[in-house]
Amino acid sequence: MGLFSKLMGVDSEVKNGTPSVAVIQSITDTGTTVTMPSVGPDAPVYKLGLLVTPPGGGAPYEAESKQAIPRLFVPMTLPGARIGVLVDTKDPQHVAPDWQHYNNPAGAAAAGAEVDFDANGNPNLGQVAAFAGQVRTGALPTHTGSAAQLLATGTHGTAVVTSAMPLGKTVGQVNPAADPATLNDPIWVFTVEVTLAGQAPFPAMFGHRVPMEKLAFVSPGVSLSVAVNPANPNQEVAIDWTKSPIA
Repeated sequence: MGLFSKLMGVDSEVKNGTPSVAVIQSITDTGTTVTMPSVGPDAPVYKLGLLVTPPGGGAPYEAESKQAIPRLFVPMTLPGARIGVLVDTKDPQHVAPDWQHYNNPAGAAAAGAEVDFDANGNPNLGQVAAFAGQVRTGALPTHTGSAAQLLATGTHGTAVVTSAMPLGKTVGQVNPAADPATLNDPIWVFTVEVTLAGQAPFPAMFGHRVPMEKLAFVSPGVSLSVAVNPANPNQEVAIDWTKSPIA
């Protein structure tokens, strides 16, 4: 992988690294993308300026890491974000994202997210099933029957889809008590960039039903009408399908 990574213009992976956490201090877009099984198709390459917490404790230190970021995680890759990383015990400056705990640096398995893609851009079905488990247990919020309440009480705005992935489950399988008219609708995992009046855009990731008649419109770049819970805006998002997609 070392030579291959160099040819791709990214730093090599940290094999058998020690898990830790880091704060993203800076992000530089290199303007290139790569396609690899570990990061999926057309993953953008960023140079990350990191403030790393030593695995054994101690004062945080600065390091740089040039990495291809899976598109699933691009919305979470922002200055100030706290991410999971792997640190090379022999070279603390050799740091790489820990995809299993990228947006869950505390390491709780239920909230972590990892997806590998094949050469055709198809996600690993076993990992997609893991997402379904998160939805089923409630670790990854899914708005089916509760969406109406959030749309009625939440803060309204818009969201641009950055990635969308089917879970292979229907509303009925996740929540049998939901509105009977929605039981056959599939559940998808979305990452989006949300815009609310008077606020800077921010990322969110959540599970949500997709009406059968809207499936053809679900793709990156599509704008949606949404409502969010201000107390948990990065996960509690409801899509108003009657107004979406936005032309």
